[in-house]
Amino acid sequence: MRLVNPGVGEVTDRLTILALKILHRGAEGKPTKHFEDERNALLVQIRARTLNGSWFEQVLQLGATNAATWYAEDALRALRDARPTDDLLQQAGTVAFRIQELNDQRAAVVETINKLAGDHTGSEKT
Repeated sequence: MRLVNPGVGEVTDRLTILALKILHRGAEGKPTKHFEDERNALLVQIRARTLNGSWFEQVLQLGATNAATWYAEDALRALRDARPTDDLLQQAGTVAFRIQELNDQRAAVVETINKLAGDHTGSEKT
C-alpha cells in the first residue's frame, strides 16, 4: 500500500533520488523540469509534517547511500560491455554485492525515517 500512501521514508528516499537526477541531468544539459515538478510536489508533503533533527540526520545518510548506489551501478554498467574474463567477473560480482549492501542500507534508513515519523508499517523486504 506504500505507493498509494507512502510514508515519510519513501517520500524522503524519492527526494534524494530526484536531487541526484536533477544534478546529473542538469550537468549534462538535459531537461529536468519533470523531476523538479515532482520534487516540488513531494516537498509540499514533507513540509506538512513536523519532523525533527533525527529525521534530518537520516536524510543525509539516505542521500549519501543513494549517491553511492548510483555510482556503483554506473561502475557495473561500465563492466557490462567488456569482454568477459575471470577478473572482470570477479569485479562485477564485487560491485553487485556492494549494490545489494547499499540497497539493504537504503531500506533500513527508509524504515528508520518511517519509525521517526510514526509511519512504520514494517519492512517491505521481509
